[in-house]
Amino acid sequence: MSLETNHNSFGQLSDLADGLVIELSDSLIKFGEFQFNESEPLYTCHYPIENDLHHPLSKHLINAVKHFQLSKKTYKHVYINYFTSQFTLCPSTFYNPENNRALLEFNAGSIGNTLILTDDVNADIKLIYAIDEQIKSTLDQLFPNHFIKHTLTVLSKLMLSSEELVKEHIILEINDNYIEVVVKQDQKLLLANQYTIKTQEDVLYYVLFILEQYHLNPLTTNIKIIGNIDTSSPLINSLKKYIKNINLGMGHKTINWSNLKGMPQHFNYTLLNRLFCE
Repeated sequence: MSLETNHNSFGQLSDLADGLVIELSDSLIKFGEFQFNESEPLYTCHYPIENDLHHPLSKHLINAVKHFQLSKKTYKHVYINYFTSQFTLCPSTFYNPENNRALLEFNAGSIGNTLILTDDVNADIKLIYAIDEQIKSTLDQLFPNHFIKHTLTVLSKLMLSSEELVKEHIILEINDNYIEVVVKQDQKLLLANQYTIKTQEDVLYYVLFILEQYHLNPLTTNIKIIGNIDTSSPLINSLKKYIKNINLGMGHKTINWSNLKGMPQHFNYTLLNRLFCE
């Protein structure tokens, strides 16, 4: 599939862009520049991280910001989607900031000297996660006004609040080496989790396991697929053999897609829809 992006403002001192969204993981950094007042993405770009360079994520972020000349612009709004496997969910009723480290290590293993941040998924649930102090310091220096959320927080908030997802039971984000899954029933969160994958069979296994675990019928459960995966991929075809209602995600109805011609709306989903999570 050919993707076309309008790069009229790319790398230039443009007054159009007032917002930036960054999605950070150990293997990939995504950027999206926006005109937030118009709900209009201007461009998206990716910065793959090569494992053989042995640099910390903070160094890769600095290099990526320089590469795309983002430091030449001043943004009113900067949102960060941060992926880490070191997280846990906690009912708000039992939340105590003093117990964050112990609770996180109990559920996610040793977290060393990392910082601990907390997101409000909704009024009932908090997501506690670890972030490397160096990457947080780099974000503070590059974008002092940024707002950071865990990627699962973003996905969960969209699942619980977006009109486009109101009839969905499961949203499944597919990445190269992991998936993120959110399950809801009657607009209540049942599951928000990550799973490491190596093959498409792994994805199928986890999805079928979740259906069984939560007693969801493959014939009536609605599953929304997002991620940079082709419409006709073998994985989607494989899922459709077992699950009747498999559909690709559509972005928020107010997004102006005129500058992202050729990009399916399920691509870069959490990047492009982040502005509806605040």
